[in-house]
Amino acid sequence: MTTAEAGMTVAIRLKREHIDAMVAHALEDAPIECCGLLAAKDGVVAAVRRAKNKEASPYRFSIDPLETRKHEQAIDDAGMELVGFYHSHTGSHAVPSPTDIRMMGPFFGPPFVHFVIGVADREKPEVRVWHIDGSERVERTFQVVD
Repeated sequence: MTTAEAGMTVAIRLKREHIDAMVAHALEDAPIECCGLLAAKDGVVAAVRRAKNKEASPYRFSIDPLETRKHEQAIDDAGMELVGFYHSHTGSHAVPSPTDIRMMGPFFGPPFVHFVIGVADREKPEVRVWHIDGSERVERTFQVVD
């Protein structure tokens, strides 16, 4: 049963290829946390933009503000909008940590979504999506479209 079937609010729609791109990035960068941005057009994710984790850490991530600005400019130039972010957890479940909440919540709360890709079990990556609202994390769901 998907989380949509369980009655959670659908926060974002995307194609399978976008999920696969985030998972591939997480697996490639492990044991370092990966990170990136999500761009949408007409309410559907249209691009997954990889970013460099300037922390180069297995426990936290951050994206250089200048790199973020370059991504935002490219997203704008392509007629899309920034709708969220993703990062991986290499040794824990796909749940935003207190550090994630502290770093992302004040600036990128709803409507921005936050995908966390858990790759502690490399054979069964875990993909979950969240809203970070102040100091709270609220699990949402995503819908895979054709």
